[in-house]
Amino acid sequence: MLKKLSMILFAAAVFLCGNPAPAQSPTADPEKWREDLRYLSDELPRRHINLFHTLSPADFYNAVNELDSMIPSLADHAIIVRMARLLAMVKESHTYLDWARPTRTPPFGQLPLRFLVFKDGLYVTQAAKSNFKTNPRSNYYTRAIGMRVARIGDVEIESAMQAIATIISTENTENIENSIPRHAHRPEILQALGLIQNLDHAPITLEDAEGNRFELNLIPFPSGVIPQFSSSPYPSRDPIQLYRTRPSSQFYWYEYLPAAKTVYFQYNVCVEMATLPFATFLSDLLNFIDTHEVEKIAVDLRRNPGGNSGILVPFINAIRARPSLNQYGKLFVLTDNGTNSSAMLNAINFRQLGTNPILMGEPTGGKPNSYGEIKSFPLPNSGLNVWYSTKFFQMAPGDPPSLSPDILIELTGMDYFAGRDPVLEAVLAY
Repeated sequence: MLKKLSMILFAAAVFLCGNPAPAQSPTADPEKWREDLRYLSDELPRRHINLFHTLSPADFYNAVNELDSMIPSLADHAIIVRMARLLAMVKESHTYLDWARPTRTPPFGQLPLRFLVFKDGLYVTQAAKSNFKTNPRSNYYTRAIGMRVARIGDVEIESAMQAIATIISTENTENIENSIPRHAHRPEILQALGLIQNLDHAPITLEDAEGNRFELNLIPFPSGVIPQFSSSPYPSRDPIQLYRTRPSSQFYWYEYLPAAKTVYFQYNVCVEMATLPFATFLSDLLNFIDTHEVEKIAVDLRRNPGGNSGILVPFINAIRARPSLNQYGKLFVLTDNGTNSSAMLNAINFRQLGTNPILMGEPTGGKPNSYGEIKSFPLPNSGLNVWYSTKFFQMAPGDPPSLSPDILIELTGMDYFAGRDPVLEAVLAY
């Protein structure tokens, strides 16, 4: 998948130029949107520490002028998508338009499927339990779980992913793969990019393991509806990976695997839990390590989007102070394309602060040398927040696109739906 997407941004730009979105009712407030665009184009270069580190001023202002001329003919959601594309031209994860949390514009809708990108493609990992618009008791969508996406509308999936990539603010291909699923279930995004024709339904073609294809017609959720999602058509019998056994609201937790004498420590987000301060959690974790037979520690930073990198530092210092565990082959740090921002910095911290980890998994979505420490400002009419960087972080020699693991292990759709975690399996077998 990474090789297929290596030229993704260039190919996507070509795709969009040749495939304009179908017409929708144009905005009723073109001058207000133009005022927002002017405010963005004035304020962002002034506030950002170095907006034109990759993008030239000429290309930026040409894109601003092009969007300004298009605004009267675009629907509101299409203007937002093109503003997101404008910020994505900066090629930086922390400079982006926050379309997901609007304050004065209608929120984007959601389709009844959720996706993840694996080594072998984009797969459906969750589905709404009913097709509420036709039959609230039917399980019309759950048969899609475990299927690879072959087409969105009439567009083959590789081209569709290339189109979606043009509105993702990022420095590397890994973060594109991590971010595509968050965009692929939004009908407004798919319509604005020319992948589907209408906002009230989205045809999608799925493919099973034998290559058989079938089409589903996805109906977006009505406003205010929060449907139940299933991760399996057969949840009572399907195996599940250890990292999926706790809710995402549990930011950090650990479990002892006695057969392997291994402590598995999952760190989901670099944020303190209100109900469990990290210092309290760390005291319990270290007490367990010191009073039990522990030969390995696996610190799982996969899918961690970041936050405050300082929270984990006391744990790293505590491992450094335990020579029996601060050894190559005893300490493992797990990463993937969802390891971003402060979580990626923490993966680097393990080495910088004197521990001896083996990094396992996939390259990080975060780039070691990159812009961050973000602030935001709202656009005056739409209220949409524009986030931007105020500091440059130099964390590695050269200019690597990602933090690469010592041992590369890529997850496939087959692994995921079989309940396997080949990265943790490799830790336990090491």
